[in-house]
Amino acid sequence: MKYTDESFLTALKPFVMADMKSSGILASLTAAQAFIESNKGNSGLTLQANNLFGIKGKYNGNSVKMWTTEYINGSPTRVLADFRAYPTWAESIADHSSLFNRLKRYENLRGLKDYILACKYVKADGYATSPSYDTTLLNCINKYKLYLWDAEVEGSSPGPSTVKNLPVLKRGSRGDYVKSWQNFLNLNGFFCGLADGIFGPNTENAVKEYQASRGLDPDGIIGRQTWASIGL
Repeated sequence: MKYTDESFLTALKPFVMADMKSSGILASLTAAQAFIESNKGNSGLTLQANNLFGIKGKYNGNSVKMWTTEYINGSPTRVLADFRAYPTWAESIADHSSLFNRLKRYENLRGLKDYILACKYVKADGYATSPSYDTTLLNCINKYKLYLWDAEVEGSSPGPSTVKNLPVLKRGSRGDYVKSWQNFLNLNGFFCGLADGIFGPNTENAVKEYQASRGLDPDGIIGRQTWASIGL
C-alpha cells in the first residue's frame, strides 16, 4: 500500500501524540520529520526497517544498509550507510525522541512549546545536512496544521490567538510572541540582540531588515503580511 499525505498522517498521529505526552518533544516536530524523512511512509528505509527518521547505526543490534544523500561542503553526495531497523513505528518514534532527550546538543528542544523555534533548533543542532531543512519542516507543519496536534496533547484549543488573528507586534510590545520573533530573527541572521521579549529599537531594525529581504514594506511592524511570510 502506498501512503498518501493524509493516510500517512492519520496513521502517524496517535503515535506522535502519545510520544509527546511521554517525552515532551513536540508532536508537530516529530510528525514533520517523519513525513519528510520517510517520504510520508513510502521510503525504502521505512518499508524495510520501520525507520521513520533516517537515524543511522543499529537498534538492538539490527540495521540495514541504504544509499543516502549527504551534503558535504554544501554539495550533495551519495553514500552507503547503516540505518537502524525497528520492529514498529512506535519504537522508531520513541528512539527518535530519546535521542533528543539524551544528547546534549539537542537540549534546546526539551520541553519547547514553539514549533517555529523547534524547526530552527533541530537544523542548527545538526540533525540534517540539508541547508533548507528547517524551512522544509516549517512548511510541512503549517501546510498540514500539525501545530494543532501539540495543542491537542496539551488539552488546549489553539483558537484564533495562535492560528488566526495573530497579534500585531511593534515597538513597545512585550511577551512570548516577541521573544519567539527575536529568536527567529537571530537564527536567520537578522540580529536583534538578547531575546528578552521586549520589542525595542534593535528588534524593530531587525524586523525592517527581515521585511525588506522578503519584499515586504519595511515598517518594522509585525502585522498580517509579516506573519504570513513565515507560513501563518
